[in-house]
Amino acid sequence: MKTELATSLRRIVRGTDDTRVRATWRICIAILVTFSGAAIGGVVLRRIALTELLQPLVGHTFAVGGVLTALFILARYVDHRPIPAYGFTKSYAWIIDVLVGTLTGIALVCLAFIGSYEWGKVTIVEIFSPGSARSFAVGMSILVLGWILVAFWEETLFRSLFFKNATEGLAARGLSKPVAILGAWVASSLVYGFLHGPFGSNPESVGLVYALIMTSVMGGLFGLAYALFDELAFPIGLHTGINFAEHNLFFGPIDAVVPAVLRVRHTISGESIQFQSLDPLVIIPVFLCGYVFVTGWFYLRNGSISPGLTRSLES
Repeated sequence: MKTELATSLRRIVRGTDDTRVRATWRICIAILVTFSGAAIGGVVLRRIALTELLQPLVGHTFAVGGVLTALFILARYVDHRPIPAYGFTKSYAWIIDVLVGTLTGIALVCLAFIGSYEWGKVTIVEIFSPGSARSFAVGMSILVLGWILVAFWEETLFRSLFFKNATEGLAARGLSKPVAILGAWVASSLVYGFLHGPFGSNPESVGLVYALIMTSVMGGLFGLAYALFDELAFPIGLHTGINFAEHNLFFGPIDAVVPAVLRVRHTISGESIQFQSLDPLVIIPVFLCGYVFVTGWFYLRNGSISPGLTRSLES
């Protein structure tokens, strides 16, 4: 009886062919440890006096600490793989992909702004607004650093730790490599969308279902970049560029404390705008452009569109 119970528990915790802890548990560990770090940051922020401009920077620093802790635990004790295998290869190409990804994110948001403005969906209410920052330049520098931290911990968690382990878990269940990657891509995108949609800061006028769908589509764009390159460089850059361009270049929130080049409001509701929750006539073509560009850039770099993530299933 005890032997059967031990065997059953072992099957729940560990795989059969792959003797490591099952992918589901590896993903849960990554999420739990990362958000524990973010929660500690929230407690610290409630106990210290900081300006509203610095609070997000400090909070996301703790989240980065959480995801780095999760990365170390999984790499050393659970996944048993070197940290560079998660998407941190040291190379000039990695740096180039970060820069190209950042410029791509900014360009996509710029395209969305042009479309929204031409369609009469947004109204500019202020230009070069410093918010609560004494210096526009210093405020922008703080924001850029903050968005880099956001992109780093979210992409490391949702793309590297989640996506990679989910791919391996599905492949271990007998699915083909393309199907395993597709399933992991959908799963990571939906979880990302769920956490940023219903539990995100979407405007009140935006339905939760629409927010979930479109944020998942955006997460899918980050996931596509990770699946193709098997590196975090382009997703981190793309994520940074979109966040910075949305909040501080083209769709600055109304009456926010953060600096913004343009502050705009929705023409009909009068509320602030969220990039991924723009009118579908605007945002869907923008996302399509993003998917095409990411695929095209990978093809130019590698001469094919075969997902680099397949290497994880072969090692």
